[in-house]
Amino acid sequence: MAQGGNKNSGRKAIIDMRPDKNEIIKDIVLERRSMAEIARRLGVDYTTVQRYRDDKITEEMRREIMAENRIAAIEADTEVINQDRMDIAMTYESLAKRVERLITKAEQTEDDSFALAAMEGLRKVLRDIATMQGKLATNLTVNVSLAESKEWVTLRNILNEVCDEVPEAREPLLRRMRHHVLSVTKEDSIL
Repeated sequence: MAQGGNKNSGRKAIIDMRPDKNEIIKDIVLERRSMAEIARRLGVDYTTVQRYRDDKITEEMRREIMAENRIAAIEADTEVINQDRMDIAMTYESLAKRVERLITKAEQTEDDSFALAAMEGLRKVLRDIATMQGKLATNLTVNVSLAESKEWVTLRNILNEVCDEVPEAREPLLRRMRHHVLSVTKEDSIL
């Protein structure tokens, strides 16, 4: 028998032994399923999942999972946009080929007025293709502002509270923030 310590020390958590451990952790962190639902699925008590969340999932793990989730969502949205670009390009290309065939056919039958009208149509299609390609060719950029993030607002409030408790900490904190090129706006200067 182990001397002192937790009677469960050395015993692996049930979630750690599962092949789908990473998905379960993501379910907990991202709240894709309730802890009660996860517990039912695993055949354990709700408190087991709660204890695992509190004891085993570190803040670093939470941040990494949240970041991966945000990036995955952005990548999925980008894929949809890129697929739309391809669909539009293929549609216009198909239309241009049809108009070109009409022009060739009109020229073969020496129907100059129809050939001229078809060329005008082709010109419009090509102009539309160029316009759409130009609009779709713009780079997709995602701007994430730290100042707007919930985590930064919470951290700033904590720093304000600490500086209120320990006023001599205000000046060194602001100096270090400026040294590391962290934004110190008028709103932040209340620190």
